[in-house]
Amino acid sequence: MKPQPNGSAIVIVEDERNAAAMALVPSLSVVMAVARVLNAQRVIEVKYAGKGEVRYAAGPALPDFLVDAVTRAGASSCDRGGETIRVPAARAAVAAIVDQAFNALAYHLRTSVGATDLAGALKTLEGRRRKAILDKEKNPAQYWTAVLELCALAGEVSRPKNGRWIDTKDMPVPFAIKFPEGQLAMPAKLAMQILEGSAEESLSTSDVEGPAS
Repeated sequence: MKPQPNGSAIVIVEDERNAAAMALVPSLSVVMAVARVLNAQRVIEVKYAGKGEVRYAAGPALPDFLVDAVTRAGASSCDRGGETIRVPAARAAVAAIVDQAFNALAYHLRTSVGATDLAGALKTLEGRRRKAILDKEKNPAQYWTAVLELCALAGEVSRPKNGRWIDTKDMPVPFAIKFPEGQLAMPAKLAMQILEGSAEESLSTSDVEGPAS
């Protein structure tokens, strides 16, 4: 955070990964980056009355897919120090790319856990996470990755009822699943409880599946 003399602020979102790590699971990189940029935008709205800018700082040049994601979310792509702007922000709608990224991530996870279907992948991954509690303060990268992975699979369970991911102003996970009837599901809240060992419900049986038929 860099407060400016005119009352605005520059918020630096740092990505310390190398290019190979960024491209390892593109869908996860997109969802994570968009979330971080939207959260930074929200901080500017709340604390600086919307005056300021977000800069996504990384050592290597971002892969094209990530440049598109962060600039559409409202951040400039910058060098590691956040001083040199490589690609300026070009804020635009991000719901479609978020929805596509969550979809791709879910299928990646289905393959990685060796499940035959998405529901099975969700059950398997949730079971694993319940057995391995994560501390978001000590292991923030692992924690938020796990939250988004559970969200991705939960979201795909809602596809048969036409649930689609949209961006929201919620923090720290600024996404929700919207159904045609207008209802919203926010699986991130339950995913976080699962990872912290306090969940009484399961994502496999919660109302994330959408309105009853």
